[in-house]
Amino acid sequence: MLKDDIKDPVWFFDLEWVPDAAGALRLYDLPQDVTEEAAIQRLWEGTKGYDAEGCPRPFVKYALSKIVSIAFLSRRIVYVDGVRKTEFGLHSLPKRPLAESLPPEGEMISQFLHYVGVRSPQLVGFNSLESDLQVLIQRALVNEVRAELFCSRPDKPWNGRDYFDSKNSEWHLDLLQRFSRHSMAPKLNDLARLCGFPGKLDVDGAQVVDLWLAGDVDRIVKYNQIDALNTYLLWQRVANFACKISEEGYAAEQDDFREFLDREAEDTANDHIRAFIEKWDAS
Repeated sequence: MLKDDIKDPVWFFDLEWVPDAAGALRLYDLPQDVTEEAAIQRLWEGTKGYDAEGCPRPFVKYALSKIVSIAFLSRRIVYVDGVRKTEFGLHSLPKRPLAESLPPEGEMISQFLHYVGVRSPQLVGFNSLESDLQVLIQRALVNEVRAELFCSRPDKPWNGRDYFDSKNSEWHLDLLQRFSRHSMAPKLNDLARLCGFPGKLDVDGAQVVDLWLAGDVDRIVKYNQIDALNTYLLWQRVANFACKISEEGYAAEQDDFREFLDREAEDTANDHIRAFIEKWDAS
């Protein structure tokens, strides 16, 4: 199932995006004073499958979608007094706590791809081959982003890191591609819940655009981080299933992860982490 041994470090990533209002202005020659909500509505109306009553919010193409949050959980192996431990970090762009002014989309994309290029993590996502990676690249083009290290590729698949060759390389590992085909693909939330993990909390993907228009970006970022946590937990099950981790290591890493969550939950701003733990304990 998994060809390679577990890499170090590994980043479990997820993106959130909304229809690009600024893009709608250029695409449809809308007046500059049109509201963001009206511009997004014009994108929906111009999207295949739109129906005012039956399908008022069809899925907008990636190139016409603005990234509003990038979240990832980092995992790396460290040794503390000679004892092997798994160290985690939960990150987001924009960073929490949010500043008064949000960074531009292009800046977030550029920073994330720069970090990936410099630190060379394995990227792990859920449906990321069909969605997240495509959104990142297409929106990087829209925002005139340069990503030399991220884009560098070896002459042969076995000669190094390659985020673009999903057939011969696991540097970008889409979990969904490992155990499903499109017609029977499970949702992240459904599979996480079936495995006994918390899954999503009080927000789902359909609410992201409404939260964005309401200015509640922090809630979007929290939701994004929760998806990254669930992606990690599913990856751990996959690694255990494929016997890429020993039974003892599997149990020890679960303890390390729970300790990490407990520390994160001590921050008064991390109510979503506390809710994640509570839901997990209740499952």
